[in-house]
Amino acid sequence: MSHAYEGRPHTAAPGIEELVRRTLAERVGAELAGAISAEEKFSDLGIDSLDLVVTLATLERECGVQRIADGELWDIADSVGSLTAYLAEHATVLPGETR
Repeated sequence: MSHAYEGRPHTAAPGIEELVRRTLAERVGAELAGAISAEEKFSDLGIDSLDLVVTLATLERECGVQRIADGELWDIADSVGSLTAYLAEHATVLPGETR
């Protein structure tokens, strides 16, 4: 059984959570991306793996994170909170920083 990524609390990186929601909104709409709680599971909301792959590709570029393997997709990105925690832990560029 897989478990969502649990690194630093997502509250430690509010800029990253905003980036996650803004990027996710491009796939699922701003209303849904802004309304879900940080712990709500993407799969419960009908957000599928294609939505996540496209969203992650953008976030990987924006945050300077190495490509996340497909097998780890739902472990790392099952909710806004787990994805934000992962990016906060592994990002080489945080929102607002320049490379």
